[in-house]
Amino acid sequence: MARTRTGAAALRFPPIALRVSVGAMFDFKTLCVLATALLAACGPTSRDQGDDTGGGGDGGNRDSSSGDGCSDASKLVYVVDSNDKLSNFDPMTKTFTDLGDLSCPAGFLATPFSMSIDRDTNAWVLYSDGDLYKVNTTNLMCTATSWNTQLGLTQFGMGFSTETAGGTADTLFVAGGSGPTVPTSTLATLSTTNMTASSRGTVTGWPELTGTGNAELWGFFPSAGGARIEKLDKTTGAALQTFQLPTLAGEPMAWAFAAWGGDFWVFLMRGNDVQTTVYQVSGSNGQIKGMTSAPGRRIVGAGVSTCAPTVIL
Repeated sequence: MARTRTGAAALRFPPIALRVSVGAMFDFKTLCVLATALLAACGPTSRDQGDDTGGGGDGGNRDSSSGDGCSDASKLVYVVDSNDKLSNFDPMTKTFTDLGDLSCPAGFLATPFSMSIDRDTNAWVLYSDGDLYKVNTTNLMCTATSWNTQLGLTQFGMGFSTETAGGTADTLFVAGGSGPTVPTSTLATLSTTNMTASSRGTVTGWPELTGTGNAELWGFFPSAGGARIEKLDKTTGAALQTFQLPTLAGEPMAWAFAAWGGDFWVFLMRGNDVQTTVYQVSGSNGQIKGMTSAPGRRIVGAGVSTCAPTVIL
């Protein structure tokens, strides 16, 4: 729920001129930017038609004893890094468990760009060439969707939010556009049934999104001058509440975002960092409560379903 998005390449990296100044931080995402600039594409010009009827990530083995119809697996945070590694993250223990490598048939040099998780523990993974896949998190089977760019939405962050507080019906929200060089992005809903997008408004900046079971929608906005977290109006994109995060200022290289247990979890890699750091941010006052390193990981997408707890007692 996963970005400096530069030009036509869906990377969480600053503009090319800025990236050149940080030297060694080039990876497949950077190559995708360069390939796009030179070849006018970082993937196929058309997308495969596919269905999104794949089984839930937990194979339907839900934990009915919890009373909410959600499995234990659906209450975790899931992350994907730039080399296709899918993992889950347990905020209680602050540990990662690797699930395997994705093998979605994305275009040439395309890498994961953003991700969200539904209540059936399916991962919806957007690649840097604009292709969207539904991934079963149990067997990592990728199913190509019929998504084609609409409303100019080629690159976007995304997150599911319940339609009503405590409800079980979700809506997938996305925010983005053609690239992060523009100052605003389009906020829209995306139907996972028929793959159509409906505009809701605009937001200033290029956020990664996360929703909650309380029917809220939040965005994380990294920035060299100072990051922020905002609660967004789901009908207009207007900021309803803002937490400034000056200590997270810095050129963003890769980022992702999730809400869990009443707090926010920011996965951020800046400047000359060699890996992602996980920041726990208080959901009540926006203060950073702690940080955890993520050795060997460059996390570009995070997803958490609306089954996740909204408070820890």
